[in-house]
Parts: sequence; structure tokens; C-alpha cells
Amino acid sequence: MTEVSAGVRYSLKGLDGVAPSASSVVELIDRQCARTPGAVAVAMATAVSGAERRIGYAELAGDVARLARRLRQEGVGPGRVVGVSAERSPELVVALLAVLKAGGAFLYLDPALPAERLGFMVEDADAALVLGPQGFAGRPVLPLDAQPVAGEVEEAAVAPGDLAYVIYTSGSTGRPKGILVEHAGLLNYVEWLVTEFVAAGKPVTSLLHSPLGFDFSLSSLFLPLVTGGELRLAPVEFEHESLAEAIQDQTLDLVRLTPSHIEVLRAALDGRCDLPGARVLLIGGEVLRAGQVAALRALFPSASLYNHYGPAEAVVGRCFQRLDESEEFRLAGYAPGDPLPVGRPIPRTELVVEQGPDGAGELLIGGLGLARGYLNLPELTASSFVRSEPDGRVFYRTGDQAAVDAQGRLTVLGRADDQVKVRGYRVELGEIEAALRAVDGVRAAAVVRTVRPQEALWAFVVGLGQSRLDEPELRAELQRRLPAYMVPHRLLALDALPLSANRKLDRAALLAEAERIGLAATVDKVPSVGGGRLAEAYRACAQVLGVAEVRPTDNFLALGGDSITAMKLAAACRRLGIGLRSVRVLATDTLAEAFAGIEN
Repeated sequence: MTEVSAGVRYSLKGLDGVAPSASSVVELIDRQCARTPGAVAVAMATAVSGAERRIGYAELAGDVARLARRLRQEGVGPGRVVGVSAERSPELVVALLAVLKAGGAFLYLDPALPAERLGFMVEDADAALVLGPQGFAGRPVLPLDAQPVAGEVEEAAVAPGDLAYVIYTSGSTGRPKGILVEHAGLLNYVEWLVTEFVAAGKPVTSLLHSPLGFDFSLSSLFLPLVTGGELRLAPVEFEHESLAEAIQDQTLDLVRLTPSHIEVLRAALDGRCDLPGARVLLIGGEVLRAGQVAALRALFPSASLYNHYGPAEAVVGRCFQRLDESEEFRLAGYAPGDPLPVGRPIPRTELVVEQGPDGAGELLIGGLGLARGYLNLPELTASSFVRSEPDGRVFYRTGDQAAVDAQGRLTVLGRADDQVKVRGYRVELGEIEAALRAVDGVRAAAVVRTVRPQEALWAFVVGLGQSRLDEPELRAELQRRLPAYMVPHRLLALDALPLSANRKLDRAALLAEAERIGLAATVDKVPSVGGGRLAEAYRACAQVLGVAEVRPTDNFLALGGDSITAMKLAAACRRLGIGLRSVRVLATDTLAEAFAGIEN
């Protein structure tokens, strides 16, 4: 490992905290199952009927023990990785907990990801087997309802330093990288959640509505189960309109959101304000700005808002700031576009800012919550997890630029490299570029992220020789290789990529070109599709996308659309008296299909 720079200027340390009360989170859940066997542990609304499936703590304990015993019989134990492939469901919760109880580490395999990517993850992690309906990379498959076979099984002894889970994130080299998280770090984080968000011993009820491949979701997963509360699972088909309604349930204690969700909620609620809401809204995954908090306060004035920050390499979150008005925080002191403080570190965490002349610098994180490192990437681990002298403590270089204000609070300002955030997910532009270059007929590619006139990923592609790039085919190939949130909104062909004076890729020039094209397309022009309500729908689509014109054969995503703009389009159509679901806009190939049924 390399060393922390001698130029360190500012350090924030969390409280020492109390000694861990267990060896693992699953031990805390076992105790809760014994205390409240009759309480509801997991509930899930079905998308079709709206009825709920519920399992109690006693049933949860029995199902987890049964599956854990079978996993032990299959050789799962400390250090063994088990892939878990299932849609969001009570069975998924049982499977994840069973892997932990058996002493293994879970690797969540989101069925929504491309099969090629899932296969790489399973092989890279050397998964012992896969729990779920299908296997990957030739690994053995075990159904989620597998029963133990006859015979004695030794109980697994889970140590704090054992591996708890492996989670993959975007990699700049073109391949996703696996992060190795130990039980001690996960336990430290969950016990902090209990300390901060459990009021007078009251069980916590949370809503889990985002994929578990996003470590941000682990707060919602574990906190209710260690407090005797109810874990509510949103159906996979959960639409943004449904989130806007669900979050108004005052029996919810905790809902996690990204700043992107705030825009979704505003669009879905379409001007409605002063609504009831969950007790706590925990926000993270991207830089949170003052204007977004003002909007969220207007929507749900009774909710307590927290800004929460931390990379996956440091177990979900390492610091937090309560955003209620107090002596410590005044929203009026910030302009709408200003990033808000992420506050101070949680217990057993140290934050270090290597300050430059302007007071800002790279943020490093140390303490109990650090990951073990990157799977099968020793050089990257050595350069990212560095030691301080003379005590040898390890810190993770986040790559995030940060500053500490006069109140001793940390504010994350953004990145100094090519990593970006898309809907809360960490995205390395280099991975998208590598996927583009791997497509036949592509000689070179570069990707930028715009913020004007809207946030979007733009890919600039240079073809081989005289070959013309087929955008639909190229987009389909990217969808086969990359998660949906990494597929560029716009694909543009160039004869050559621009270079700077020192012959390096000129990303600034590409960004300026993308913004020029985007801003030039914002002329309000009536699409040439006739009159009536259908024409109004096309006009609304052009306006929310910020383009001059749309055609029936256009693809919404290819025009730069995403879940937020789909919500805005649905809201605009509602104002026109046109019923349109955002999920339909995203799922159809052409606008003609999305608007089918709208009569003139």
C-alpha cells in the first residue's frame, strides 16, 4: 500500500462508540426473532392484486435456519461466496440471511442486469453456487426453497473479520470491480443506524424499493429486522407514481432516496405539497443540493431529512447531517445550486481531507467500516487503500473532492476524475467507452455527462473506415453488455475525436458540443403529426426532452429520455387530460407504441 500524503490538513473523527453487541448482523436478527416471534417481519404488496404477502419473525427464523443448514451441507462457510439471483421478495430476504448464517458471503445477482455481466461477476467472485432459478458460469444451482438432507451439520461460527458480501461497481478499465465487505464493518454501520434512528426503542418500519445491487439499499433491508420492525418490499414493477404514493404512508419510519428521486417525486406529485410522509427520509448516492431539499421539504414538511454519504468501499455511509432547521443547519444560508454538508462521521470512522490552497481536497476515509479491498485487483487495492505513517492505519482514497466548513462539517463537492453518478449509481465513463470499443465497427469512443439542458450521458463514436454506425444496433449491443443506467442517452457519430494541444482526448470540447446540440434543440416547435390530443402528447414529449421535434418512430430513451423525464411526460399529459403511464413510455420501442390508444 502507498502512504497517505504528508500534506494532510484536516481530520474529522467519529465517536469511539460502544463495543459491538454481537459478532454479526444476522446474530442481531436471530435475537429479534426470539423476542418477537409473532410480529410481521417482511411484507410485500403484489403488483397484480395489491394484496400483501407477510411472514412473521418465527417463520423467518425457521426458513433462514433451514436454508442455512442446506448451504452448510453444500460446503458453504467462511470465505465462500454464494450468488443469490431472485427478484425482490420474501424469498430473497431469506436467501441473503441464510448465506450469512451459514458463514458465507452473498453476491446479489440482479436479474435485471445483462446475463453477460452476471456471468462475469459469478466467475470473478468464484461463487461456490448460485441460489435461484438459474446458474451462471457453470456454477451449481440450488433452489430458494431447498431443504436440508439428513445428517448432522456443524453450526457456522461467524467472526467479525469474515467476508459478509461482495458488491460490484463500475470499473474504469472496462470491467466491473468487486468490493469485499466484512462483517465488522456491516455490523458497525447497522448498529449506528439503530442508535440514530430508533426512537425510544420503537421498531423501525422501512420501505425497500431499490435494487440490492445498490448498497444504499442495505439500510432499508437490515434496520427493521434488527429492531423488530416491518420490512416492506416494493414489487419489482413498482412505478415512480407508486413511490410517490407509498412514501406518504405515515406508518413508515424510514425511506431511502437519492437526489434523483426528488425530481421523480416532484413530477409524480405534479404540484401537490404539504403531504403526510415517512418519519425519516435518508438521502444519499449523489451530491445533494439546497434546491432539492427545499423541494422535498415542500412536499413532505413533517419528515426529518438526513444527508448521508459514503462509498461502497466504506459500507454504505460514513457520515451524516440532519437537515432540519437548527442552530447547526440553516437552509436559507445556501443558494439553490449549492451542495449541502454531509456532516460528521459516524462512530469508529475517521475522515481526512488533503486540503489544497482553496481549502478543498481529496477525501480519505478510515476506521472500522472499510472494505477489505477489491476482488482479484491487488494493484488497484494497493493504490486505493493507503496507509498513514507512523501508525499504519488504512484509509480509502475516495476520489471525491471535499471541504470542511467553519462548523466542522464536511461537504462533498464532486469528482476530479471521469467518474459520475447516474440515478445514485457510480459510473466510470471508461467502462462505457470500453463497451463501445468492443462493438464491431467501432474504432474509438468517448462519453461525457451533461447537466444542461438536462442531465444525460452522451457517447461520441468513431467508426472503422467508411462503415456507417447503426444506432439501434449499437444501442442494442450496449444493452446486452451494460446495466440500463449506463447505456448513453444519446449516441453521435464523429469522423474523429477532438484532441487537446498535448494530443489527449479533449473532453471539454465534447461536453461543449453536447450542450450546444442539446440547447439548440430546445426550440418549442409543434411536431408534424396532425392536430388534436395525440399532437398534444407529442408536443409535451418534445418539451420535456428539450428537443425541437419528435416523430412517431422515435425511441424515447434514444432521444435522451430516462425515468425522470418519463415521469414529467406522464404528468404533462395528465394536465392535458391524457392518461399515460411512465412505465409504458420506457418499455416501448417507439413513441407511436407508447401513445397507442390516445385518440385525436
